Amino acid sequence: MPRQELLVIDRFEEDMAVIEYGRQTFTLPRSLLPRAAREGDVIKLAVVLDPEATARRKKEVRSLADEVFAK
Repeated sequence: MPRQELLVIDRFEEDMAVIEYGRQTFTLPRSLLPRAAREGDVIKLAVVLDPEATARRKKEVRSLADEVFAK
């Protein structure tokens, strides 16, 4: 059975949370964590693609590019 690495809040630095993931660390904006989150808490992350937002963003970028390069 593969070992599952835990995500642990190591500490807070101003508006950022330092997260330990195995031997690595990374930061997340503190605002993305629950208000009750404390140093030492184990967290779970779920990353989900948002195809609708992606399509809207691509459309906006395409529109801006058309506007800039049409001049």
